[in-house]
Amino acid sequence: MDRKRMSDVLPGTLRAAGKYKYAAAVVLLGVLLMLLPAGRSSAQSAVPEVCAARGATEREMEATLAAFDGVGRLRLTLAADAQTERWIGAVVVCEGAESAAVRLELTRAVAALTGLSTEKIAIVRGKP
Repeated sequence: MDRKRMSDVLPGTLRAAGKYKYAAAVVLLGVLLMLLPAGRSSAQSAVPEVCAARGATEREMEATLAAFDGVGRLRLTLAADAQTERWIGAVVVCEGAESAAVRLELTRAVAALTGLSTEKIAIVRGKP
């Protein structure tokens, strides 16, 4: 390409590039963000810690809750969010759950120990 033609094409190309500079910046930013590491390793490494803590907490709470009058044998299961390391729900299966008073006391105790709201706690009758 000769010099004359090059000087005619270059200003038009620069104007077009200036017109789309924000779109080009957004695309470039998107590509850079996709190249960053996802950071999954910290969430994945937290899962065993949360599971171990959940097991110990469940056993300790089961012993405490089983001491309540009228409960009988019970089994507690806690659900945790691995990323936030917070409790998201609880289920208590116990022999004494037919009594409304027992269900109420267990619900209050689990809420106090876990910080869960009462609608995230289920107390059901069954054989643990």
